[in-house]
Amino acid sequence: MEERLNKLKKSLNNSEFKDLQFTDNHKKNILNQLHRPHIEEELLLSIFQLLVEEKTGFTLSKKLRARGIRRFEDNEGHLYTILHRLEHKGYTQAEWKNGNEKYYHLTKKGGKLLDKYESSPRKQSLLQSLTEVLQP
Repeated sequence: MEERLNKLKKSLNNSEFKDLQFTDNHKKNILNQLHRPHIEEELLLSIFQLLVEEKTGFTLSKKLRARGIRRFEDNEGHLYTILHRLEHKGYTQAEWKNGNEKYYHLTKKGGKLLDKYESSPRKQSLLQSLTEVLQP
């Protein structure tokens, strides 16, 4: 990884970006944006999209991490709380398979909500209504 970053840096030094300088404040702002907590809407949308196909909670957690959502790295229990609430409200369903693995997937209700979101020009209001799912 370090070698790839060094090669990238060298190539940038030989391009139009060679004179570009980042202040410490600019670097700090970029890092804050990269590590900012994901808002509930983005999180729920990702969960819904990923659960179109059934997954275990562990697999879902890995897929969320691959999308840059690191919210559950130190607290995977919170993900299971969200999954339980989604199941309780009828958006997901869970089944035990292989004796000890619980698989989650969207129900028809969850799929309809996702389809409605993806085809709606008023995405923001639909996302806000999705966050109500997380309320106990």
